[in-house]
Amino acid sequence: MGDDGGGGGKPNAMLDFLATFPTLSGAPPTTMQELSDGVAIFEILSEIGPDYFDPTTIARHLGDNWALKSSNLRKLVRNLEWYFHEELKKEADFENLNSQLGNIARNSDEAGIAHLIELVAAAAVTCDLKGMFVGRIMRMQPESQLQLKGVIERGMKRLSVYDGDTDDADELEMNFDTTPDANEEEENDDGALFEADHLKDPSAVDREDLETALLETRREVQQHKSQIAEVREDSEKAQAKLRALVEDLQDRLAKRQDELITAEEELRTSTADLDDAKSKIHDLEEEKAQLDDELDVASAKATQLHKAEATVIAYRKKLEGVGVINQQMTDLEDQAAGYLRQIMDLEAEVKKTTTLSRQVDSLQKQLAGLQRDKLESSDTQKNSSAEIGELKNLLSAAEKAKKMYQDELKELREQQAAMVDVPEVEGFDRQSEAQGISPADREKTMRLEIENQKLKEQIQAMSQNGDAPVAPIESAPAPAAPSADTAALEKEVAELKNALAKKEADNKKIGSDKDKLEAYTKRTLAKFQDKYLVALQECKAKLKEKQDKIEILESRSATEKTAQKREERLLSSTIYELGLAIMQNRLKER
Repeated sequence: MGDDGGGGGKPNAMLDFLATFPTLSGAPPTTMQELSDGVAIFEILSEIGPDYFDPTTIARHLGDNWALKSSNLRKLVRNLEWYFHEELKKEADFENLNSQLGNIARNSDEAGIAHLIELVAAAAVTCDLKGMFVGRIMRMQPESQLQLKGVIERGMKRLSVYDGDTDDADELEMNFDTTPDANEEEENDDGALFEADHLKDPSAVDREDLETALLETRREVQQHKSQIAEVREDSEKAQAKLRALVEDLQDRLAKRQDELITAEEELRTSTADLDDAKSKIHDLEEEKAQLDDELDVASAKATQLHKAEATVIAYRKKLEGVGVINQQMTDLEDQAAGYLRQIMDLEAEVKKTTTLSRQVDSLQKQLAGLQRDKLESSDTQKNSSAEIGELKNLLSAAEKAKKMYQDELKELREQQAAMVDVPEVEGFDRQSEAQGISPADREKTMRLEIENQKLKEQIQAMSQNGDAPVAPIESAPAPAAPSADTAALEKEVAELKNALAKKEADNKKIGSDKDKLEAYTKRTLAKFQDKYLVALQECKAKLKEKQDKIEILESRSATEKTAQKREERLLSSTIYELGLAIMQNRLKER
């Protein structure tokens, strides 16, 4: 039989037919090339003939290994040939199919795969479970059903009746297939022959034996002819049944198509009605929404109208009571004009709010700086007040020392008065003092007077400079405190004032440097954020993408390694099997 080559554009129908089998272990095939390893077809045939097809005996996950694919296909065709011969009693051109297996395994030849699927479809509609498979075909799409019908017809054309004794029957037909006229001629010839033999040989026994033998041979010939006729009748009956089945299937298919067409028309009409109903419902909903909106607007206008009526009545009463409508109108217009001017002024002020807010921010910053300055000045004032307190303490100590010296001076004068017998100490004469007082006492008194004078001058200067009030010191004729202590105090006060001024200058300088440093750090931080944060985010994103790519490549390499190991194991097993087969063949040849 010739090859029709791919089924005339019906691979989709073939794939839909194969997808109806639940014995597929994976997803249904979507292309003809996925069937080149024979796994899916073997699993489908395991449902048609489970005794002849065991899907666990074939190799899976072959990839591009055409040698293993070819071994799977050869096993598939061999089991399919056994199934057709032993179960279905049919014959097909399996030699032609075997010649196409190499091209199917290497190049995924669609024509060879279609040839194989046609035989599978023919087996499905002629096996014992054909009712179930025909029902699945009837549940397919109408277009796929029509295409699959052509596939089944081509598959049935590829089949012929298989009989193990066909050669003997052909020989009997060749030897004994003669017409009745020829048989009668043979009988006449035999009768003439027997009559001649009877004339020649009077023995009647031999003639009867020959006649019986001839009758037996003729009877056997008739039996063989009857058997051949029965076989032909059986084949004709089978073909008639097949034709009836095909016609029934065609009738059912036509009915199903008509029902499907009517159902599709009903579905279209119902969908159109549903769409119309939905559009009407949508229009009604929109109208309802519009009516609701209009009702809300009308209710709002009604409330406003009631309010306006109330205000009009009130104004009317007021106008009736006052009677100066024009004046009030002018006043109202003036008020409205004033309100308008105020509104415009307010809008202008609102526009100025941005500048005012900026000024407020700047004033707040200035206020914060002034507060800091105030705190610093308060600290400096506290420090200066503490220093002034210390100076006051020193001054009070100096006054106490002065009073002590004055007391000692009074005692000395009293002693001198007692010694010299002078009535008053204060108005003593320097000559008598010089005569009665020792040189050491005289020197001491002179020093005290000089120091007292200096202390008075210092106190007057401090009072003139605005320091704390100091009680006036009574001029005493007695000598003042030592001048060394007052000079040390003055020097220490001057040094403290200079140190305080330096500290204040240093604090002001430190504050200005601090403000400058804060402004510089803020500017640098803003520049850093604007410039480097975006780059940092981009670097993070790129790093994440690289990590994702690395993970994907690692997973891909792991899968490729596992696939390579699996292929190596399969290749080693096939090489081992080939070696064993070669060794067995050699042993058999020996």
